[in-house]
Amino acid sequence: MMLLKQSLSLFLSGCLLWTTAPGAFADQTDQSTTFSPVVAAQQTPAQLQQLVAPIALYPDALVAQVLAAATYSDQIVEADRWLQQHIDLKGEQLGQEVDKQPWDPSVKALTEFPSVLANMDKNLSWTSSLGDAYVNQEGIWTALRRRKSANRAKRL
Repeated sequence: MMLLKQSLSLFLSGCLLWTTAPGAFADQTDQSTTFSPVVAAQQTPAQLQQLVAPIALYPDALVAQVLAAATYSDQIVEADRWLQQHIDLKGEQLGQEVDKQPWDPSVKALTEFPSVLANMDKNLSWTSSLGDAYVNQEGIWTALRRRKSANRAKRL
């Protein structure tokens, strides 16, 4: 059991590293056509805190996977539906079958947390907004820390 937890932790950490640095692996060749970047609307710190509220109580490793996976909302839908069709798979067998899927590693990691994945699928608007904020706004981690602190203060 300890080995499984350590392996999952290592896998989640690797996925986080891999998904948060996509630019490092991008093709560095010169592109002859230029595209104007799409600028997402910036949210206020209060709006960001409200956006991250549903995941603020999760462990940091899970939060990292949720944020990264939120940038792949189409894969979230696919993974949740696939998981519903393969409800009999558990543990190592589930991991082996999930690895065969073409999804981002962060989405694959969330199959170990079916209720989280289902919530993201059912609330796609929120999932997309979370993914956009993760990609386009630096304050998302600050908002999470503040929300976690507020939650801790309420429990005391």
